[in-house]
Amino acid sequence: MGQLDNKVAIITGSGRGQGLVAARLFAKEGARIVVNDLDAESVDIAVASIKDAGGEAAGAVGDVSKAADVQATLQAAQDAFGGFDILYNNAGIGYSATKRFGIAMSDVVNCTEDDWHRILDINVGGIFLFCKYGIPKLIERGGGIIINTASIAALRGGADAHAYTASKGAILSLTRAVAVTYGPKGIRANTLCPGVIDTEMIHDALIDNSGVSETLARSTPLKRNGTPEEVADVALFLASDQSRFVTGEAFAVDGGIIQSIGLS
Repeated sequence: MGQLDNKVAIITGSGRGQGLVAARLFAKEGARIVVNDLDAESVDIAVASIKDAGGEAAGAVGDVSKAADVQATLQAAQDAFGGFDILYNNAGIGYSATKRFGIAMSDVVNCTEDDWHRILDINVGGIFLFCKYGIPKLIERGGGIIINTASIAALRGGADAHAYTASKGAILSLTRAVAVTYGPKGIRANTLCPGVIDTEMIHDALIDNSGVSETLARSTPLKRNGTPEEVADVALFLASDQSRFVTGEAFAVDGGIIQSIGLS
């Protein structure tokens, strides 16, 4: 018996990185998965990998910042599996957006208006849209689980990436509000706040830069960076009945780095 038997999970941004690892773990634990990502090839590969491992999955290509794409993803869950029980809002952009999309991670004075809006449209707007259109469907099923991915940036200040930081702080507050408003309807909502996790996205943004990985690892009490599997394990806890009395909370998955920032 898996922890998520008979559940259906939509995981955004699950074509690669943390989302893909979570999708595979959730499928291993019995959930049927709707893989959502912006890149069609990544979606196809992710769906195939889940099926090859004996799981069930369907794909939904789309931009989380576009209402029509969000609604299409929700409809894909309905068409493939009759609905969904878990909404894992993992998709977002961070430092790697400079390399991938030409979006700069700068301070508030130097951030362009276009970059500001694009970052918030994806990181916060995507969660807003999935909650707006997804929560009524969860209520129809008698309740469900929402997991929103923020960052340790939501819990501390930083010298740059102010739009990113603002977006992650907004996710934290929105999740708490959703938990309060829709708890009586059987919906639990919690936030993941990952630290430095060793993924392709982080390699693109930070770890490929000489010495950055080692510096970040030394700042962490556990003296290493995290893995996507470690984030997925916490997400599984939040998606399962093991956390049935937990809602409105933020979970830092950061090896304790937020506790040691600024200390020698």
